[in-house]
Amino acid sequence: MSNFVGAAIAFLLGAGIATGNYFISRHVLKTNPDKYSLTMVARQFVQVAFIVLVYMLGAYTPWDRLWLLVGGVLGMTLPMIWYTIRLVKLNDSVKRKEEKSDG
Repeated sequence: MSNFVGAAIAFLLGAGIATGNYFISRHVLKTNPDKYSLTMVARQFVQVAFIVLVYMLGAYTPWDRLWLLVGGVLGMTLPMIWYTIRLVKLNDSVKRKEEKSDG
């Protein structure tokens, strides 16, 4: 039971990172869509850093590292499925607005 608590905490932290990444990406798509690719690099760095931190700090917690890693990865991945759909729709709407203003 104890490992589930650690996994749940890591899941919530991962979901928080995914949510923060979504809001940053959404802001960039709305304000400066040509810089979106730079956002992807920054997001990837934050996600990898989180996983490394979970692994390194996992030794100092009462929970198994494997459970923490699974919770953290699922926490970042599952919300991003929903967020990716929303970002694609936003990107499509931004491109449509640009096409209308071009002609």
